[in-house]
Amino acid sequence: MEVSSEKSPVKRNGYLKNNVPKEIKTVCLNWADNITAIDISNQNITYFDDNMSLPPKLETLNLSRNNMQTIPDILLDHRHLKELDISFNNIEFFDDTPEFCNTIERLNLANNSLRGPPCWVWSEAPANLHYLNLSNNFRITESFKNGYYEELLTYATQVRHIAISNCKLGLFINLLSTFPKAEFIEAGTTKSSFASNFIENVPGKGLEKCCDIERLCLSNTKLYNVMPNIDIYKKLREIDLSMNNIRDLPREFCNLEKLEICVLSDNNLLYLPESFDKLVELKFLYLAHNELCMLPDELKSLPKLQLLDLYNNNLYEIHNELWEIPALDVAQNYFDEPEDKKYLDSKIELRSHREFSDRTNGRKHEIIRSESEHSPDTSDDDLLDTVHSDDEDTKSQLAPSTSDEEDWDSAEYWEPHPTRRSGPAPSPWLHFIHQKMAEGNFCPMDLHTVPVIEQVRYEQMCNPKVKYFVEGQFDDITDDDS
Repeated sequence: MEVSSEKSPVKRNGYLKNNVPKEIKTVCLNWADNITAIDISNQNITYFDDNMSLPPKLETLNLSRNNMQTIPDILLDHRHLKELDISFNNIEFFDDTPEFCNTIERLNLANNSLRGPPCWVWSEAPANLHYLNLSNNFRITESFKNGYYEELLTYATQVRHIAISNCKLGLFINLLSTFPKAEFIEAGTTKSSFASNFIENVPGKGLEKCCDIERLCLSNTKLYNVMPNIDIYKKLREIDLSMNNIRDLPREFCNLEKLEICVLSDNNLLYLPESFDKLVELKFLYLAHNELCMLPDELKSLPKLQLLDLYNNNLYEIHNELWEIPALDVAQNYFDEPEDKKYLDSKIELRSHREFSDRTNGRKHEIIRSESEHSPDTSDDDLLDTVHSDDEDTKSQLAPSTSDEEDWDSAEYWEPHPTRRSGPAPSPWLHFIHQKMAEGNFCPMDLHTVPVIEQVRYEQMCNPKVKYFVEGQFDDITDDDS
């Protein structure tokens, strides 16, 4: 007798669960009056029947992962709701003020189709609402026209934890200014999305109004600049600026003396501020996937540092004191990893904190470059020998190539022509050198009392170039009869 291999339907909460949930009739749902929490998530609910009722003492309701397109009236009329999770539905609007406006504490509207934020959160400013999740609502800015956005900016909410990543805020990033009491702002996420928020500077528009932040996540927001006024966040304990385009940090970043967790992975950092030892509370420092060529000596002086992630940088060495950190990863740099058990244990300890499935051990393959990326590898003597050489092929490599015979007498020959710049693009290290020169320090590793550029200017002032005036006959393009 053949035995069927098909699995029988699995019953869960009295409803059939066969990968796809069966739609239930809400009119059949009856609860005792003393129930305070209900979870009917992932039940393929599209609407609430008019004859359905909710327990009068209900405080927590989970309606996530259904197919609802509107907020049911029976829900708007409930007075005592404190927590509402209605994420992963198809809701477009939530503008009507609910009866639970004064009692709601946590509201999750993530992963819907909101075409505008719930305006009652701004206009009514619910006193008890401390958590609001609007993330992954790609169309939420569609209603920001005809003065509606400007009206929202006039309000100040009471929300202390706002999650608003992947909402395509872009030009509307100033909406964050309506959360002046926020302690935790999630405007970014490590998951890439076409709808990620574009935040060029931090603190930038909106964020400069949120001075009470303790946790700030701006991961994957195309961030370029960390501004010198970053130290307005006196209470900041955790910051995540990973997966952005940051090249350097201002020295004011080290004024965040309460900072405990600092995530700067997947950026273009070339160096760290020298006053890093001021971050006396720092415990976890993530610097993987950057372009660090050196580390400040002050880094070894951090008293509470427990984790240091230096994976995949351009370091040639680290300070001996850093080997004592309990969790450390220095793989994929330009020096050999130690093989002692103490370091291997510390690397295992670090990699257990996050997802590091794609990491490899060992030393990074070094790419040897010339001293100058704008000049050839040949020396001055080699060039001189080449000029005096009889080898026509060698000379032709240095001479400019022309397709036609030169005509020095033609006027066209002496007219300037645009030429394409040759050679490779400048490296990030040269960009760093140019930036340091603009700041007045020719060499970032030397602490000059007087910047070198000022010394050069002084020498030029004391010894100006001598100008020579030569009398002679020159070409005159004027008419002889004039």
